[in-house]
Amino acid sequence: MSKPFLAALILILFSNYCKCQSLDSLVFLIKDIQRGSNDSIRFASNEIFLLKFEKILFEKGSFTRDFDSLKNVSVQSPEDKKFRIYSWVVPNYNGDNYYYYGFIQIHFENSDTLIRLIDSTVVIQKPESDKLTSGRWFGAVYYNIIPIRKSGKTYYTLLGWKGKDQRQTQKVIEVLYFNGNKVKFGFPLIKTGSIFRNRMVFTFNAQASMILRFDKKYNGIVFDHLSSNINNSEMLNGPDGTYDALKNKKGKWILFKDVEVGTKWEPSYDLPIPPERK
Repeated sequence: MSKPFLAALILILFSNYCKCQSLDSLVFLIKDIQRGSNDSIRFASNEIFLLKFEKILFEKGSFTRDFDSLKNVSVQSPEDKKFRIYSWVVPNYNGDNYYYYGFIQIHFENSDTLIRLIDSTVVIQKPESDKLTSGRWFGAVYYNIIPIRKSGKTYYTLLGWKGKDQRQTQKVIEVLYFNGNKVKFGFPLIKTGSIFRNRMVFTFNAQASMILRFDKKYNGIVFDHLSSNINNSEMLNGPDGTYDALKNKKGKWILFKDVEVGTKWEPSYDLPIPPERK
């Protein structure tokens, strides 16, 4: 896709969407981002969406505004209401690549700060150990936030969905915290055996479904145990019917294997409308 062609397409689409009210145009744009008939339309629509959405988020009162009409944009906020995180995905037409976008809106008494998230998945070599920033982000669509306190500081555990390609899907347990007004991703709060991880990444067969959620009754993050399917020549992982969990112990998430959990789960916070696969 050449830059001149993309620029021309953006100009055409932008002129069309300018006729709509601000939020209405976003609703139409997100549909084109997810289901556009080719990659040019999807990425051009996303560029316009970024500009328009950023403008809306700079408006006074946007921090408490209802964005429920944007069905494929996840809007999450922790219990303390310190920030909002907006995240969405642009799947290419063939379903073999996913590109992630987002904003973090930090709420202050007199003003808000808006920070754009830049997906750097392709250059992150060690996703479970790297410490990242808003400009170097392991992109995902987040669907839950669990605060955790350690040494008087609040860290925010994010649960996220991350489409990878036609064969594999991922889910992510991420740790977000603030250093002043700067956003940081990754902190060694997750202990699995003798190893401390900055985040956890689960990779499994794209045709499978993996549970990853916070269970209030268990007071922990419960997830499917993944194992290889020997009948699959590509040995992709999938749930094996057992569960593992991370429990909060003195401000750390400690791994417990083969846990017994109830069958009545809390309501799912998964992405409400997954991107269509071609």
